[in-house]
Amino acid sequence: MNTSRVDPVRNEYLYSVLNVPTTASANEIRERYRALSVIFHPDKQRAEQTKDTAAAEFLEIQKAYEVLSDPFLREVYDFLGEDALKNPWPTELRSQSVEQIRAHLRRWKIDRSQEVFDHLIRPRGTVTCGINASTLFARGDDLDYDSRGILARCRGVWVSQFAIRHSVTKVLNEKTNLKFTSHLGLGPRNDLLNRHDLMGTIRHQFSPRFAFEATAHFLDPHLVVAKASYEDNDNTLNCRVHFIPTFWNLLPPASTVSFSRRLFRHASTVGSVAWTFSPLSMGSFEFDIHSPQPFDFSSPENYVHYNRMNADFTNKPGSVSGFGVGLRAWSCGFQLSGLNSCIKTEWSIWFFELSLRFKAGLEIGFRQLAYLVTATWTNSNTAISTSFGVSTKGLIMRLELEYLHQKWILPITLSTVRNQTLEFFSAVLPSTVLLLGYHFVLKPRRQLQRTLYFRKAERLLKEENSQLKRQIDDTVGLLSETAKRHMQTERSRGGLVILSATYGPEADVKNLTIDVTVPVQALVHNSQVHIPGHRTKAGIQGFYDPAPASPKSLRVRYLFRDRYHYAEIPDYIPVVLPLPDHLVN
Repeated sequence: MNTSRVDPVRNEYLYSVLNVPTTASANEIRERYRALSVIFHPDKQRAEQTKDTAAAEFLEIQKAYEVLSDPFLREVYDFLGEDALKNPWPTELRSQSVEQIRAHLRRWKIDRSQEVFDHLIRPRGTVTCGINASTLFARGDDLDYDSRGILARCRGVWVSQFAIRHSVTKVLNEKTNLKFTSHLGLGPRNDLLNRHDLMGTIRHQFSPRFAFEATAHFLDPHLVVAKASYEDNDNTLNCRVHFIPTFWNLLPPASTVSFSRRLFRHASTVGSVAWTFSPLSMGSFEFDIHSPQPFDFSSPENYVHYNRMNADFTNKPGSVSGFGVGLRAWSCGFQLSGLNSCIKTEWSIWFFELSLRFKAGLEIGFRQLAYLVTATWTNSNTAISTSFGVSTKGLIMRLELEYLHQKWILPITLSTVRNQTLEFFSAVLPSTVLLLGYHFVLKPRRQLQRTLYFRKAERLLKEENSQLKRQIDDTVGLLSETAKRHMQTERSRGGLVILSATYGPEADVKNLTIDVTVPVQALVHNSQVHIPGHRTKAGIQGFYDPAPASPKSLRVRYLFRDRYHYAEIPDYIPVVLPLPDHLVN
């Protein structure tokens, strides 16, 4: 195994403790450990003054042997060094081949180096490239005769805007950080993207609730932005002030004050208001209500587990379709700002298992009617988003790609006027691509994750839970006499007799289903069984959890008054037997 080590870290201290080469075999390491143990074992020392030194040396020798005699820990030490031994590595990694372990360690090393670099300066970058492709889809009547050909239409495509924005953040201490941002823009003169700028921001967290932030623009017109925020469990208050120091006496600063509050104690609905004052234009007033609602249909009982929200579903079975767990939200409000006044509403849904988010927004105002549809897919390092916006100004498609906090934005103007045919295909084609992607990519990947999860649970059930299974078998043996006595009593009077009872995940996962007939029969009292809900049944004597993090059910076939009954009760739902609804016709 050790004759060809790949990408070793230059950390051979543990090898030097045992005085063996890095290519030493397991037998060589074992023999060297035994030889050194005989010399440095504290019990072998006769002089009192050498016992402490021998004990310290023996601990070093024992530590080196524990690492180098374990094939997996030795690979970790050789690849990543001694600090990596403290990392909680997945248990299933030990059963993989050497090549698979090394590949995992390489990926971990790359991810770790990225995390360290990101924590050091937090680099963030955004590149925006706007393209005007309206000539490709313009009607023939809207173009000159010479511009109607394919080549002429392609030559009419041009870059309407281009901007680069980059920032780095340095954490000075636990409460203060410093941020520098540079911005370069090329575009129309009246476009904000055309402004070149260099900014510095300092933010200080005075307390867990109060923070202050100041931003200075180092290029003309030397704008200064100050922001103070206060936040507690139910309320958020923000105050923002924009001003130019040289014009302080001429123009009062532009100010924005916003306040949001949780409206109900047992709901997440939030109401917010914002007022903006500007000396150069009409101010504005905004009001908005936002209500997020988590859901969890992956459990048969449709019981919302809030600790599953935003969880890592790669190590959980989840639902078959991938649409089982998520968050839906809606918001509505209005803005009062002269001719720019409008009413706006938005609805979104986020499927956590698929890492998919859909959002649709509608805005009705004096000047225009606009709507926007967005679809986003994210994972730990990557985000892909596409959106289509339609207004009186035309149709714009926006593509976004983000990787390791570096974002590329591509807004494409498809039309500068309303074009119903183009709007129809702009909605149909992305929807079709999304459906095909779900059917051929996302859904098979979700099913593969579920299959791997249940296979892992079966393996752990066989390997690591052998002692637990023996304990459960002993418990069932202790309950068997009570269950037998209850069954005889119930049969004699035509009462409640448990024919069979199983506990586990879905019915098609038979290897993870355990037999709990005896424990359930032992619970029968006066022809009734009652198990309280809102908690797992794995703690009942004779039960255990065969598949952690997976929704489970109790399935019971029983006789009552010599008639067959069947019940399937989800884990967190109370159990009451018998019930008329359980009668099998």
